[in-house]
Amino acid sequence: MKKRFIYLMIFTMFFSYISIGGLEYHQEITSIEYLLNQRIEIMNEFLYGYKDMDSLKEKLMNIEKDKLLDNDTDILQKIADNPTDFELAMSVKVDKIHSLKRTEEGININVDLNWQMSGYDGEFNMVRNYDIKCIEEDKQMYLASLIIQD
Repeated sequence: MKKRFIYLMIFTMFFSYISIGGLEYHQEITSIEYLLNQRIEIMNEFLYGYKDMDSLKEKLMNIEKDKLLDNDTDILQKIADNPTDFELAMSVKVDKIHSLKRTEEGININVDLNWQMSGYDGEFNMVRNYDIKCIEEDKQMYLASLIIQD
C-alpha cells in the first residue's frame, strides 16, 4: 500500500513539474503575440487602406520604440511611394522559445514565430527564428527590435 502511494506521489509530482514548465513564459508569450498582431493589423490597415503616415506613426508609437519604429515607418513610406505586390501577414503565434533574458529595460528573447500568411497560392504558415527585444516603460511593453535569424 505504501509503495503505491509513493509511486502515485512521484507520478503526480513529475506531471505537475511538466505542466508548470509549459506555463513558464505564459505572460511573455501573450505580450509578444499581442504586440506583433497589433503591428500586423496597423501595417495592413496602412497598406490596404488609407495611407496616412501621421496616423500610422501615432499607432505604431503605442507598440514600438527605438530602431524598430524608425525602420517600420521608413519601409512603409517607401512601399507607399513605390507600391508592389507582397505576401500578406495575417497573424503570428509564438511557436517555441529558445531563450529569454530579463534586463533592466525589459526582455530579450530568441523565439520561433509561426506566421499565418496569404499569397497568390492561398494561405500558408511560415516559421522563422527571431531575436526580439522588448522595452518596458511605465508598465507597458513595447517592441524595440525584431531581427530575423534564419
